[in-house]
Amino acid sequence: MTELSIIGLMSGTSADGIDAAVLITDGVQVTRTASCGHFAYRQDTREAIRACCADPAMFLADATARINLDTAIAVDHAAAVEALCRQFGDRVDLIGFHGQTVYHNACADTLHPLGRQTIQLGDANCLAKASSINVVHNVRQADMDAGGQGAPLAPIYHAAVCGAMQIDLPAALVNIGGVANLTFVSADDPHSLIGFDTGPGNALLDDFMMSKLHAACDLDGALAATGTANQVLIANWMTHPYFTQKWPKSLDRQEFSHQLLDPDFARLSVADAAATLTSFTAQTIAHAIGKLPTPPRSVFVAGGGRRNITMMRDLSSCLSMPVMTQKSEAFDADMLEAELMAFLAARFHYGLPTSFPHTTGCLRPVSGGQLALAR
Repeated sequence: MTELSIIGLMSGTSADGIDAAVLITDGVQVTRTASCGHFAYRQDTREAIRACCADPAMFLADATARINLDTAIAVDHAAAVEALCRQFGDRVDLIGFHGQTVYHNACADTLHPLGRQTIQLGDANCLAKASSINVVHNVRQADMDAGGQGAPLAPIYHAAVCGAMQIDLPAALVNIGGVANLTFVSADDPHSLIGFDTGPGNALLDDFMMSKLHAACDLDGALAATGTANQVLIANWMTHPYFTQKWPKSLDRQEFSHQLLDPDFARLSVADAAATLTSFTAQTIAHAIGKLPTPPRSVFVAGGGRRNITMMRDLSSCLSMPVMTQKSEAFDADMLEAELMAFLAARFHYGLPTSFPHTTGCLRPVSGGQLALAR
């Protein structure tokens, strides 16, 4: 199989903007390039995404609002692609486009008006025409159609990264976005992957900071560092049935948002509330790692959460071991999800599976995606 130069695009559930990275890959082997970057959404796009996530059923019922947001997301991604192409300075063969998740629910018995489905907005045809590059998109739907949860899709790439780092196995790789997920790579069989969402990532803390202080996040965990986590409240939250479910399992960003309305939580000071949410995320990740078949020798953390010093301190304390967040030639903690999209685009191009029964619960290995042609 020929290696392709692919731009991977990921806009996470925090809705702050777009991570974009060029990966040279055949869907098996990978070569990282120096071309990558984060590109902020326009303010109007970001506000519309947040309004949609707050009440997706109502927002998406307005066909005009949905079309406008589909287009706005594509336009912002096209601007990111244009900027990255100038930086890369070489031909790009393909784009892997995740789109903006506004709703994800894999439960067959859900009572939500949108039911069991996953929705990523962003007009792939618009992006393909604007960039003059073919676009692989809608990567989750085929897995859902095959009985899977549609998430997580990261394990196959996380395993490739662990292999490239030549680390001692078993290892766990955690990505902390709006939702946190992990991949476990076994020492006995590195190809037999475990992957699932561990619980809330940055979403609860980000939403709290926005509602109370009009801040996008708790930068570096500075506010949480001045507070004291309410462990009684956290222990109560840990009784949520999600934490006793077996994997495969996945979450919507809003799954735990009701906890921000908990009367006991509302009585906390702002600093103690931030500390409580930060510690809760750390404890849910540690709880998930504790359920793995064997303890990992190494834990690597990627995603925006790794920049929260207080969260990393709490996680390290819960695990009684250091967590690694630094970049290396094989591991870019900032761009892991964008690189994943490039990797999945290559696997779809060559007909290789992107999800598996033991990671998403699909009935058979699935190669997920659709192709939007530039011409």
